[in-house]
Amino acid sequence: MSEAPRDPLEPPYGARDGGGMAARIAGIAGQIDAGLEAVASAPWRLPLRDPDLLAVGGLGGSAIAADLCAGLYADRLPRPLLVVRDERWPACVSARSLALLSSCSGDTAETLALYAAAAERGVPRLVLTRGGALGERARRDGVGVWRLHGDGPPRAALFSGWVPLVALLHALGWIDDPAPEWCEAAAETRAADPSLGAASPPAANPAKRLARSLAGRVVFLYSGPGAGAAAARRWRQQLNENAKLLGHSAVVPELDHNEIVGWERPGPLRDRVAIVVLRDPDDTPETGARLDLTAELAARQGATVHEVEGRGESRLARLASLVQFGDYVSLYVALLAGVDPTPIASIDEFKRRLAPPGPVRGR
Repeated sequence: MSEAPRDPLEPPYGARDGGGMAARIAGIAGQIDAGLEAVASAPWRLPLRDPDLLAVGGLGGSAIAADLCAGLYADRLPRPLLVVRDERWPACVSARSLALLSSCSGDTAETLALYAAAAERGVPRLVLTRGGALGERARRDGVGVWRLHGDGPPRAALFSGWVPLVALLHALGWIDDPAPEWCEAAAETRAADPSLGAASPPAANPAKRLARSLAGRVVFLYSGPGAGAAAARRWRQQLNENAKLLGHSAVVPELDHNEIVGWERPGPLRDRVAIVVLRDPDDTPETGARLDLTAELAARQGATVHEVEGRGESRLARLASLVQFGDYVSLYVALLAGVDPTPIASIDEFKRRLAPPGPVRGR
């Protein structure tokens, strides 16, 4: 009698996870611990004490920490936090502003262009990078550099950059000391690893069970504004890059003024879409009601609907837990599809075809 086929979600993953993405996700709490230690031993040195805004320039995995900060602290920040995914700054970024250039590799073409453009405008600068051309230019120009440690793709190093970025907001005097909330976030993510991680069997692992429901579908991520919207963006990006899966994210109340009408006639898409609603206890009653009604209408049209809620007492811990859960889900969707989560062939091809002669560009 032939043996039953092996469940692709059962470890060891070996060559199926050639880049070691499972281990990198399991290292989230360690990234937080290391970030807190680094912040305590080498705090930010600000080139400008009272900027009119903070503009973070970056792309992909090097920019998502800024989205998470902007969403998390939207109701607390006394000045704007802009996330600029472009080669040019908006007109409001001036010599009275502070620019943070974020590129894990240090070779992102767009971020290097923003670095130069900030110099032309006289905008005070800081840099968050592992090195590359950005690190070299910053050292040459006497610009402060926060050195990211570790290796691997930027999306797997999120917390290494997120912890110091939150510390920068504290150094500016815009938020209270985030260390206690980060300690809770580390404890929450560490405690969740036994149930979400690779060793946990599918029947007992909520991330693996959700991944089975999402596999082969286009995933729509719906949330409330603020931190929920940032978490939905992160989930979408992880499904894109890790699972090589198309995804979409939208936020209430805006989606209920346009996108919801599209569910009146979803056509053949209805059988290929799964909706994940990201919830937070801080959602207002109005936001909760809108998400309920949106999910109800889509379900009536045939979409499968799932819900995930952040864990923890503080908003930061809950957001970190949502990120962790989404990272694991994207890993397991990739394994179910038989694709290695780490390579990003399409992005690599775009870089090769767009790059001028010279070093390969990264993020």
